[in-house]
Amino acid sequence: MDEKQSWVQVQYSKYIPLLKRSKDDIVKPGRTSSETYSGLDGRFDDIEESIRLPEEVSIFTSKSTVLKYFIHLSKNEGEQISFETIDNLLAEGSNINDVDRHGQTVMHEVSKSWHTEVAHFLIKKHADIKRPDQYGVTPLHVAAAMDYPDMIKLLLKHGANINALTSGKQTPLHYAAKYDAVNSIKTLIKYDVDTNARDHKERTALHLAAELDRSEAARLLLNLKCDASVQDDTGVSCLTVMVMNMPPVAVMALDQFHTKDRANRKQHFYLNHVEPQTSGFKGTQAKSPLEVIVQSRQLDIIMHPVIQKLIEVKWRFFGRKNICIMLSLNLLFIISWTALGIASSLIRPEDAPYKFPEDAWRIIVICIALGLTLYQIVEEFKEIYQSKVKLKLWKEWRKKELERDLKYCHPMWPEEKEYLQKCIVDLEDIHPAYFKDFWNVFDWIVYFLLLAVICTHIADIVVQQNSALHVSHVRVFAVTIVFLWLRLMKHARAIRLLGPFIVMLGKIVTDVLKFLFLYGEFYIPYACAFWIIFGGLVANMATVPQMLFTIFRITLVDDYNFDDMYAIDPVMAYILCGTFLGVSSILCINLLIALLADTFQRVYDNATANAVMQQATMLLQIEENLSKKNKSKFEHYMHTSCAPLSLFYDDDLTTEQDDDLKKVTIQIKEELGELMQIVKDQQLKNELSGIQKKRSSHGNVKSGSKLHQTDSPQRTTPQPPSSESSQALMMLIANQQEQSAAMEQMNQRLESLERMIRHSLQTDAPPGSSGPVVWGPVEQPNLQTAPRMSENREYHPVMGPVPAPITAWPDREPDSDIMVDIIGRTRDPSSR
Repeated sequence: MDEKQSWVQVQYSKYIPLLKRSKDDIVKPGRTSSETYSGLDGRFDDIEESIRLPEEVSIFTSKSTVLKYFIHLSKNEGEQISFETIDNLLAEGSNINDVDRHGQTVMHEVSKSWHTEVAHFLIKKHADIKRPDQYGVTPLHVAAAMDYPDMIKLLLKHGANINALTSGKQTPLHYAAKYDAVNSIKTLIKYDVDTNARDHKERTALHLAAELDRSEAARLLLNLKCDASVQDDTGVSCLTVMVMNMPPVAVMALDQFHTKDRANRKQHFYLNHVEPQTSGFKGTQAKSPLEVIVQSRQLDIIMHPVIQKLIEVKWRFFGRKNICIMLSLNLLFIISWTALGIASSLIRPEDAPYKFPEDAWRIIVICIALGLTLYQIVEEFKEIYQSKVKLKLWKEWRKKELERDLKYCHPMWPEEKEYLQKCIVDLEDIHPAYFKDFWNVFDWIVYFLLLAVICTHIADIVVQQNSALHVSHVRVFAVTIVFLWLRLMKHARAIRLLGPFIVMLGKIVTDVLKFLFLYGEFYIPYACAFWIIFGGLVANMATVPQMLFTIFRITLVDDYNFDDMYAIDPVMAYILCGTFLGVSSILCINLLIALLADTFQRVYDNATANAVMQQATMLLQIEENLSKKNKSKFEHYMHTSCAPLSLFYDDDLTTEQDDDLKKVTIQIKEELGELMQIVKDQQLKNELSGIQKKRSSHGNVKSGSKLHQTDSPQRTTPQPPSSESSQALMMLIANQQEQSAAMEQMNQRLESLERMIRHSLQTDAPPGSSGPVVWGPVEQPNLQTAPRMSENREYHPVMGPVPAPITAWPDREPDSDIMVDIIGRTRDPSSR
């Protein structure tokens, strides 16, 4: 008996009895395991009964199982696992592959956060690592979601299916992506996981990460060259979701669709991926990336070269033509009403408002103005109706898609279900955005003013003897004409030269409204005070309107007749005029100037982006109203002529001397950037090597301490010191070789940089000189080995063709000593 117990102890001493993962494998900060995966479902009838100790297992064989034992351990995290207990339970007939109510085995629980040695022990006891639960989730899915790379490696080593599918057709990579498990993604990629696998909605892992706002996972998958242009079965583009949820990552994704072929001087824009095709998806309400960019006003994304090129193509294809038509109609609309306004101010006959045939032109202009007004009002009602219908269809479609995902939510992952349910509830808070656009509100202000003009004009015709009614009509017409001409900016904002100023004007209006509120806080009480003291007693305050205008003149430091107020009440004249002058003229006016200056600076800093944003806004409105034929024609053009759109590209092309200097500066910057990258790569290798050494030494120490705690009579035999020394010596030699190679590469880069600097300092001879002026020695290229590009170009071994020498300024003497000193410091290792 003693001999058998000794043998058991020897067997258990091979496995470190740790309860949970090591410190290097803890769950990410901010996300506990219970929030991500709840583990085994322990709702059994006899779950209150505690698991007995190993010596008591034989008494409770009918109720105690390995599965219940692990459920017990999961609820008592301070208790360590006993392999002997598991052996006894198995000996008493317990099945190691028992399942809970959701079909999960103990391997699902172990893959969550237990030590790999525990998993290794269970695998030796014939635990099934490939067995999925009722939702198709395997232990590998759990390990991938929990960001546990060591467990992933162990499971794959013992035959786990790396591309196993759940009931929702999601692979372990999908689970790693949607739970932001970056380390799991790296491990799965090393084992050649299928990055293009699609789930039940035809989403890739990158698409799923973008939809659930997992930016770290999405960024990693993009760096691994995963396609950002994929669409799901409803036409939703991965890029669209990225723009919506993670704009900085979307900028990275757009780089995939712009390639440069420097050898052939070409650049390619894959606009067909940025403007995804939606004609093949029935009932889809998917939005394009550009539409989401405009709705969320992503100024950084809209300045990306790919988006710029997309807007340029749309502008040429249908934008320019339609904007010209809209501006022409709007200008005709404004001019017709302006002509009628001017005509209404003319002296009319006493017997009738119109006299024919002289006033026949007015009837024609009225018909044109009313016809254009009616047309535009009908268009506004159509836009309101279409926006409501479109939003309703989108909400129904979006709710349906969220409910599709709810069907595949695992009950042990409550976080995903809660997220989807919240998205469904948030749909009710989304309302039409028609009246959120200032220009739509402004349109209706203009229409109501025109209605007032029409009503007053009809009344003026019917009641001819009322001069006051005619004056009111003229006044309303005058105000309306001002608003009509301001409305021209709505369509003019699509022109990039005018877009920033129109944005600036809108911001200024907002600032003025803020200022008027603050100004009114002082103006109203002071107006009451002035009326109480001087109302009716001073010539310019005989009436309330006169008094209000006089107080406003105080703000403008205009003539407000202080002498008359002083004659009435000198004390209050000084108090009221002095304090109001300081508050309104000094405080409020300077506040307004500060607000306007800040607005101007903010808009000016993003002037180009705001101009492009205004143009894109108008292009989307025009595209919305295109006929099906024109939409189909444009879609065909995008997926034939713009897949890709190839254009000329030459980053060496310069025209002036300043451009030559700028180009050389950029080349030097690129060389230095590559040099710094070499240094960073070497530092990273050294850090990784140090971490690996530290982890291995930490694991050896930890294993030794645990084995010491078990008081096992037999220990694992340590490696001979000679073997450790030789291994350390080999690693040291390898590191030195890597450092030598890196230093040699750095020296080559520095020599290339020196030649570039010296070459940039070479200039042509000034007038009257016999030869060229040279700032320091210049190394001439070997014409036999270097390919000849042209007569005025030389070939650089790293940067390629080098431009002709730059002509020196006659009135400036080169400081060669400074440049030689800079080069010497660059070459000198001690200076670095």
